[in-house]
Amino acid sequence: MANGKPAVSSIVKRKSSDQQQLPWRPFKDRPSGIWIDETVARIKETAQPELIDSLFRNHIPKDAKFRVLKHLITVDGRKRPEADNCPCPMCTPNRFLTGSLVWFYELHCCAFIGNCCANDDVLAEAEKERKWRDRRDTEETYLLDALPLVAAKLTVLEGLKPVALEAVRAYRKFRKTLPLVHDQLRKMKHHHSGQLTLTEIIRDESEENDDYFGPAGFKGRGKDGIESRDHTFGTFSGHIAVHRDYNPTKELEDIHRSLLSVAAGSYNQEALDFIVGMTEKQRHAAVVIFRSVEEKIVNFRARLQDLASFYTRENAEKLDQFFTDKLNSVYYKVEFTNYRSGPVLTFKRGSNTYDLVRGSWAEKLGFDWPSSE
Repeated sequence: MANGKPAVSSIVKRKSSDQQQLPWRPFKDRPSGIWIDETVARIKETAQPELIDSLFRNHIPKDAKFRVLKHLITVDGRKRPEADNCPCPMCTPNRFLTGSLVWFYELHCCAFIGNCCANDDVLAEAEKERKWRDRRDTEETYLLDALPLVAAKLTVLEGLKPVALEAVRAYRKFRKTLPLVHDQLRKMKHHHSGQLTLTEIIRDESEENDDYFGPAGFKGRGKDGIESRDHTFGTFSGHIAVHRDYNPTKELEDIHRSLLSVAAGSYNQEALDFIVGMTEKQRHAAVVIFRSVEEKIVNFRARLQDLASFYTRENAEKLDQFFTDKLNSVYYKVEFTNYRSGPVLTFKRGSNTYDLVRGSWAEKLGFDWPSSE
């Protein structure tokens, strides 16, 4: 007895001595998600929660504390034999059609109650608890699937190191060998979204009669009195090739560090034991890191595929038209050759020839990334 009031459990026991109690299944701990889903489905299917043996269907005190397992479950009243409402174990029969499946953690039982039996504060607290537990269960399930795959993922990352290193060499050769080409294409990417564009000056009115107006369709006279028009040659592929600094090797190292930051030396032990030893903050951080790893490996592959798309015949033809046009101050003839060792883009100007060899790394991007799905 506390504050002159008998405990909830003593009230239930006294009630049980006064009348016959219906059987129920005890729950000392929060029931599993499987049981919750099955019970909710059965409530909706039968529309008679009072016939479900695992639920507590006897009287429950109004002040009994509970936690929401599933909120706002609506029963089809047309399925009920008497076309009445569901009985609420906390108040009266024929009470509600929309209620909540809850767990009374002090009474060790679950029940389907009407929303009318929980005041706003209690329901809000119960809902908060439910959301917290749902997130915990989701995170624990995710980690149970993810942790056993860490060792296999580290093995894949190790095998990708030569791929990343060869791709870096191809990228850096382009940047160092043809800096003017690299710079101009980077400007095309930034200013024209990769569309190869050259601008022709139609008339500079600073040197002409101010009464002149150019033909319709040309860019209008700006403050500087210049009229121009753009010539386009299509959009080049492989935008990653013209980044100022692209380093897939560093991307791999970052992914490797992320995996080890969560499970350094612990991925070989039982995942459940490892998760149990985590604090809530550590568990949430681990999930965030693992999910970021999945996003990073997708981006790693996508960027390499984008780099490989730079070394194609179609791209070479667009680049050739662009760099051989009379409006382009940077002149190069671009040719494509597909050797047994892989495609090569050749840039020629006068007697100078520059070969950009893609390499075999692009043929190794179909790697299998371990997944629980």
